[in-house]
Amino acid sequence: MVGGRLDCSTEDPLLCGLETCGETVLAIEFDVENLIGRLNVIEKSQLPYAGNQALKRFGFLMKSQILPQKFDKEFDAPDGYGKPVPRTLTAFLYKADGLTLKLYPKKDQGKGLSAAEYLRSALYGGEATDTSIHKAIQAITGLYPIPAYGNLKALGALTQRADIKPTYAAKVISGLERNFARKQQPASGERFVASVIGSSRGGFATSARGGLKGNAVYRIKGNSIAAVFTLSSRKTTLEPVFDYEGFVRQQGRQLLPDLIRDSLRKALESI
Repeated sequence: MVGGRLDCSTEDPLLCGLETCGETVLAIEFDVENLIGRLNVIEKSQLPYAGNQALKRFGFLMKSQILPQKFDKEFDAPDGYGKPVPRTLTAFLYKADGLTLKLYPKKDQGKGLSAAEYLRSALYGGEATDTSIHKAIQAITGLYPIPAYGNLKALGALTQRADIKPTYAAKVISGLERNFARKQQPASGERFVASVIGSSRGGFATSARGGLKGNAVYRIKGNSIAAVFTLSSRKTTLEPVFDYEGFVRQQGRQLLPDLIRDSLRKALESI
């Protein structure tokens, strides 16, 4: 790990900070006597082991219960639809090294974005993380897509937790690719077109096309027309969903004193 500790108060028994090595890690250290009171010589001798055990238990609780419950309560899609998917609820790992605990999201999630990538903007704000469909639409249109969740939900394009279904995403992308390449599309049936105002990219109108409002991706079937994405020249910027570091610090103040006392008691009993 490289980097420095941020926003640490010498009066706070918990020292929390962000360390960066490609991904974001929250490191927690603590002042035991500030948390639970003065220790005698024997208790101090058992502190390295007992404190490490307490941090492991705290890390497990954060990973398996506290953070998943917080995510399930706080996270939703921008339009208020949906809940975090299971891989978000199981995204975090922990490591207790001495009297330091590190909480961090998984870097390798298999196919697609890792948890460390897609949770960064949710927890720390900044530019929204691109998914595969966002990248594909941006590459085709030259603009950044914003899902129209209400229309997508009405079209049955969302999973139960408000992710765009992979099969539907593939249909949108292939439809736009046919449109971009000026390939003949069927007169009837489901079609996807992009109306982009002021675009110099081949295959798109330079003004709103066919009565469609500009800068959007539309799904057209018969006489039914629905915008499934709006298109923006700027990437979406997000505020943090909640104060992640502050939340972990609060949980530590509440839980660690009892966890440390219990671990010390067990360590002393084993002497």
